[in-house]
Amino acid sequence: MEIKSLNTAARLAISALCLSVLYGILYAGMTISLSTTGQVAQIPSLATVQQKYAGIAIVSAMRGSMYDHVSDDDYIEVVKDWVESGATQAHYDTDIEPIMSEDCSDCHSASSTMTDAMTSMPLTTYDEVKTLTKKGIPWNKLAVETHTHLFSIGMMAFILGILISMTGVLTWIKHVLICAAFLGLWGDVLFWTLAKFVSFVGYLIPLTGGLLISTIAAMSIVVLLDCWTRVPWISKRENS
Repeated sequence: MEIKSLNTAARLAISALCLSVLYGILYAGMTISLSTTGQVAQIPSLATVQQKYAGIAIVSAMRGSMYDHVSDDDYIEVVKDWVESGATQAHYDTDIEPIMSEDCSDCHSASSTMTDAMTSMPLTTYDEVKTLTKKGIPWNKLAVETHTHLFSIGMMAFILGILISMTGVLTWIKHVLICAAFLGLWGDVLFWTLAKFVSFVGYLIPLTGGLLISTIAAMSIVVLLDCWTRVPWISKRENS
């Protein structure tokens, strides 16, 4: 069965799905930008992404998405040195707590009433701050993000894979796009975990993420076009 053989209502539904996916990709890009650079539409550098997934969590945040709230760049190095020296409470009380009070705890507090308050991630005590001194994404957050990513993006890739198998494009292109989508997905979540142990792996995450997003976008565009017209250049009928 080909998509073109479906009735108009079915093709409208498929087209709406593809447009929704493409629109969602725009906001996925915005989310990546905000979580790594703190800006709405700024492409993060490889080093910034590597720091997020392989660096010390609190230091990565101060260098990335929370940088605008850091009142002095030297504070980042002070926090980094504290973590690397063992993250002791004595050092925290004398050097780190004043930094947290000045730059962080107004928003990162369970009782904060500020507009952008992060009440779910308080940074008002030594124990709370110490939870962010590990490398990479914290395990509790990593577990949630990994299974959510696999379930949701995996289902999306599966649906688009089925739909693209019903298009009139060249068979090898269908195979490449379907395989690339799942390889990008699996590589993404695998490297999130490996980056906690091997820092260099953090530099590979933009590659797998880029492969995943670009492939999902390509499949959506191909399916959308094939609903209503012949896909140029890669259609079987164009090459017959």
